[in-house]
Amino acid sequence: MRNMGLLIAVTGMFVTGCNVNDTSSGDPSTSDTVVTMKMESSPMMTDTSTASNLAAADKMTSSGTGKMNPAKKGMKGKVAVSDMPKMNGPMEADNTGTYSNVEVYPAFPGGSKGLQNFFNDNLQYPETAMNDGVDGKVDIMFTVDENGKLSNPQVMGDKLGYGLDEEALRVITKMPAWTPGKLKGKNVKTKFTLPVVFQLY
Repeated sequence: MRNMGLLIAVTGMFVTGCNVNDTSSGDPSTSDTVVTMKMESSPMMTDTSTASNLAAADKMTSSGTGKMNPAKKGMKGKVAVSDMPKMNGPMEADNTGTYSNVEVYPAFPGGSKGLQNFFNDNLQYPETAMNDGVDGKVDIMFTVDENGKLSNPQVMGDKLGYGLDEEALRVITKMPAWTPGKLKGKNVKTKFTLPVVFQLY
């Protein structure tokens, strides 16, 4: 399989390459980090072409089912990974002691640059999907425990097939420990959902 280009978009950040402009305040909920190949320095995603590409990909894949598109057969692939919107519900644990909403959400080590490098090094767009012109979004939910260890990754919603779901899961299972979520200053077990959007271009 071929290594593919990678596009990472995270709430408050926009990533397409390897140059970094970081104006982060240190609070992950207000992080404004820009990492792009074109040195696009807007923290608010003013590059309308890329922002519209992400929006179009999200709209296109809202059904959650990958379909063959003859016009895209053999195209190159890229992947956009973005945080889910923060939860607004009560900060209460379920019967397993796991929280869905916390004060500080789990984070990949090294922030956006670390996440980008990890996906660059590990993710490959499945050949079958490229050959058949298939792209779409895979939502992966997993638990980050009090020590940052990831467990129980699973695909949420409809599966895309063509190896896309398996590749997203494979990369998640290779991830190192994250910085755990926090509530009232204490590390807590937290559910986290990571949308992985496979795009052909």
